[in-house]
Amino acid sequence: MRLLSRWLHKADVWHFNRRYVSRAALIGLFCAFIPLPMQMVIAGIACIFVRANLPLSIVFVWITNPLTIAPIFYACYRLGAFILDIQAVDYSSQINWEWFQAQFHQIVEPLFLGSFIVGTFASALGYTVIDLLWRRHTVKRWHNRKKRSAKTSK
Repeated sequence: MRLLSRWLHKADVWHFNRRYVSRAALIGLFCAFIPLPMQMVIAGIACIFVRANLPLSIVFVWITNPLTIAPIFYACYRLGAFILDIQAVDYSSQINWEWFQAQFHQIVEPLFLGSFIVGTFASALGYTVIDLLWRRHTVKRWHNRKKRSAKTSK
């Protein structure tokens, strides 16, 4: 933790502006779809190097939480299997650790491909939407300020 403390004290990872928040969405949403443990750590390290808002990035990672992780990664797996044009593994049997170990070699490639595609799409969409909404809000505030200024000068 001492290794990261000097990076966590930098103001860059705490800034709350359009660029840093958009980058946080990009990093957090991409990392949310990485089918590996330690998604928050990966997002945190990426925030340090890319200069993005660290807390928001962690919030975006939690899109895949204990309630949503199974359906999200199943959808990613199905997408990957569809793109690779392979038969999806039958889940009609009891799913447990032994079953997963036996099927791992058939699951891993489509899961990672589907997760990469969905993560790339979600992160690009999140970055774009937040950037556009932030710009829209800023322009609207600027116009309102201009209107108030014009009214008071009359």
